[in-house]
Amino acid sequence: MANWHGYFGIENVGLNASQRATLITVLRALGPSSDPQPCMLNHWRTRLDGNAAIFEARFPDEALTVQAFKARLGAIFGIDPLTIDDAMITRNWGGQTTPVVTFSRGGTDYVRMALFGGLNATWAESGDACRAYLAENAAEWEMDVDASR
Repeated sequence: MANWHGYFGIENVGLNASQRATLITVLRALGPSSDPQPCMLNHWRTRLDGNAAIFEARFPDEALTVQAFKARLGAIFGIDPLTIDDAMITRNWGGQTTPVVTFSRGGTDYVRMALFGGLNATWAESGDACRAYLAENAAEWEMDVDASR
């Protein structure tokens, strides 16, 4: 079991408020329960509308695969993971290729997950991708974007 220190984000695209809260609670528990380096412990930032979050920690590699995420969604929501579909695209933020997976069921999209920089990225590369994403989407993530200019 290898560990990856980096950033991943999720976006709610079809969950109700209760489902979103349950998913966030489960994702906040990923990663080590203790570590002498605080940056290795799971911490997060929530988008202003509450429908997206970015997590940073040292995560087990296998916890961040598409199949593991489907299994987690199935367990959380009491559904067969085999009934969850996924569609992946890639985006480039900060010079890093980021896989973005949308999870759906019955033709309805429910949640999107981005693994900033991908599992082969270093912590710095993943951070660069995440910061570039945040800069590109500052209006959704920052309290008062125009006041900083």
